Amino acid sequence: MLEIKTIREKRLEKRWSQSYLAQLSGVPQPTISQIENGNRRYPTFENIKKIAEALDLRLEDIFLPIQKNTK
Repeated sequence: MLEIKTIREKRLEKRWSQSYLAQLSGVPQPTISQIENGNRRYPTFENIKKIAEALDLRLEDIFLPIQKNTK
């Protein structure tokens, strides 16, 4: 399962607009918006990879979110 909020959080942490991320990643801004808003349920692996690289995220950060320790 994708951890979409990781993409949005990292983008906002860097103070980047979706348009700027689109320029850096090569993924169209409307696609980034749809991914972040959950309107694109099955984004392509290639788009997620491009976004992750632009944001300096590992794919594991997006596909395998950290499990909270529940002790």
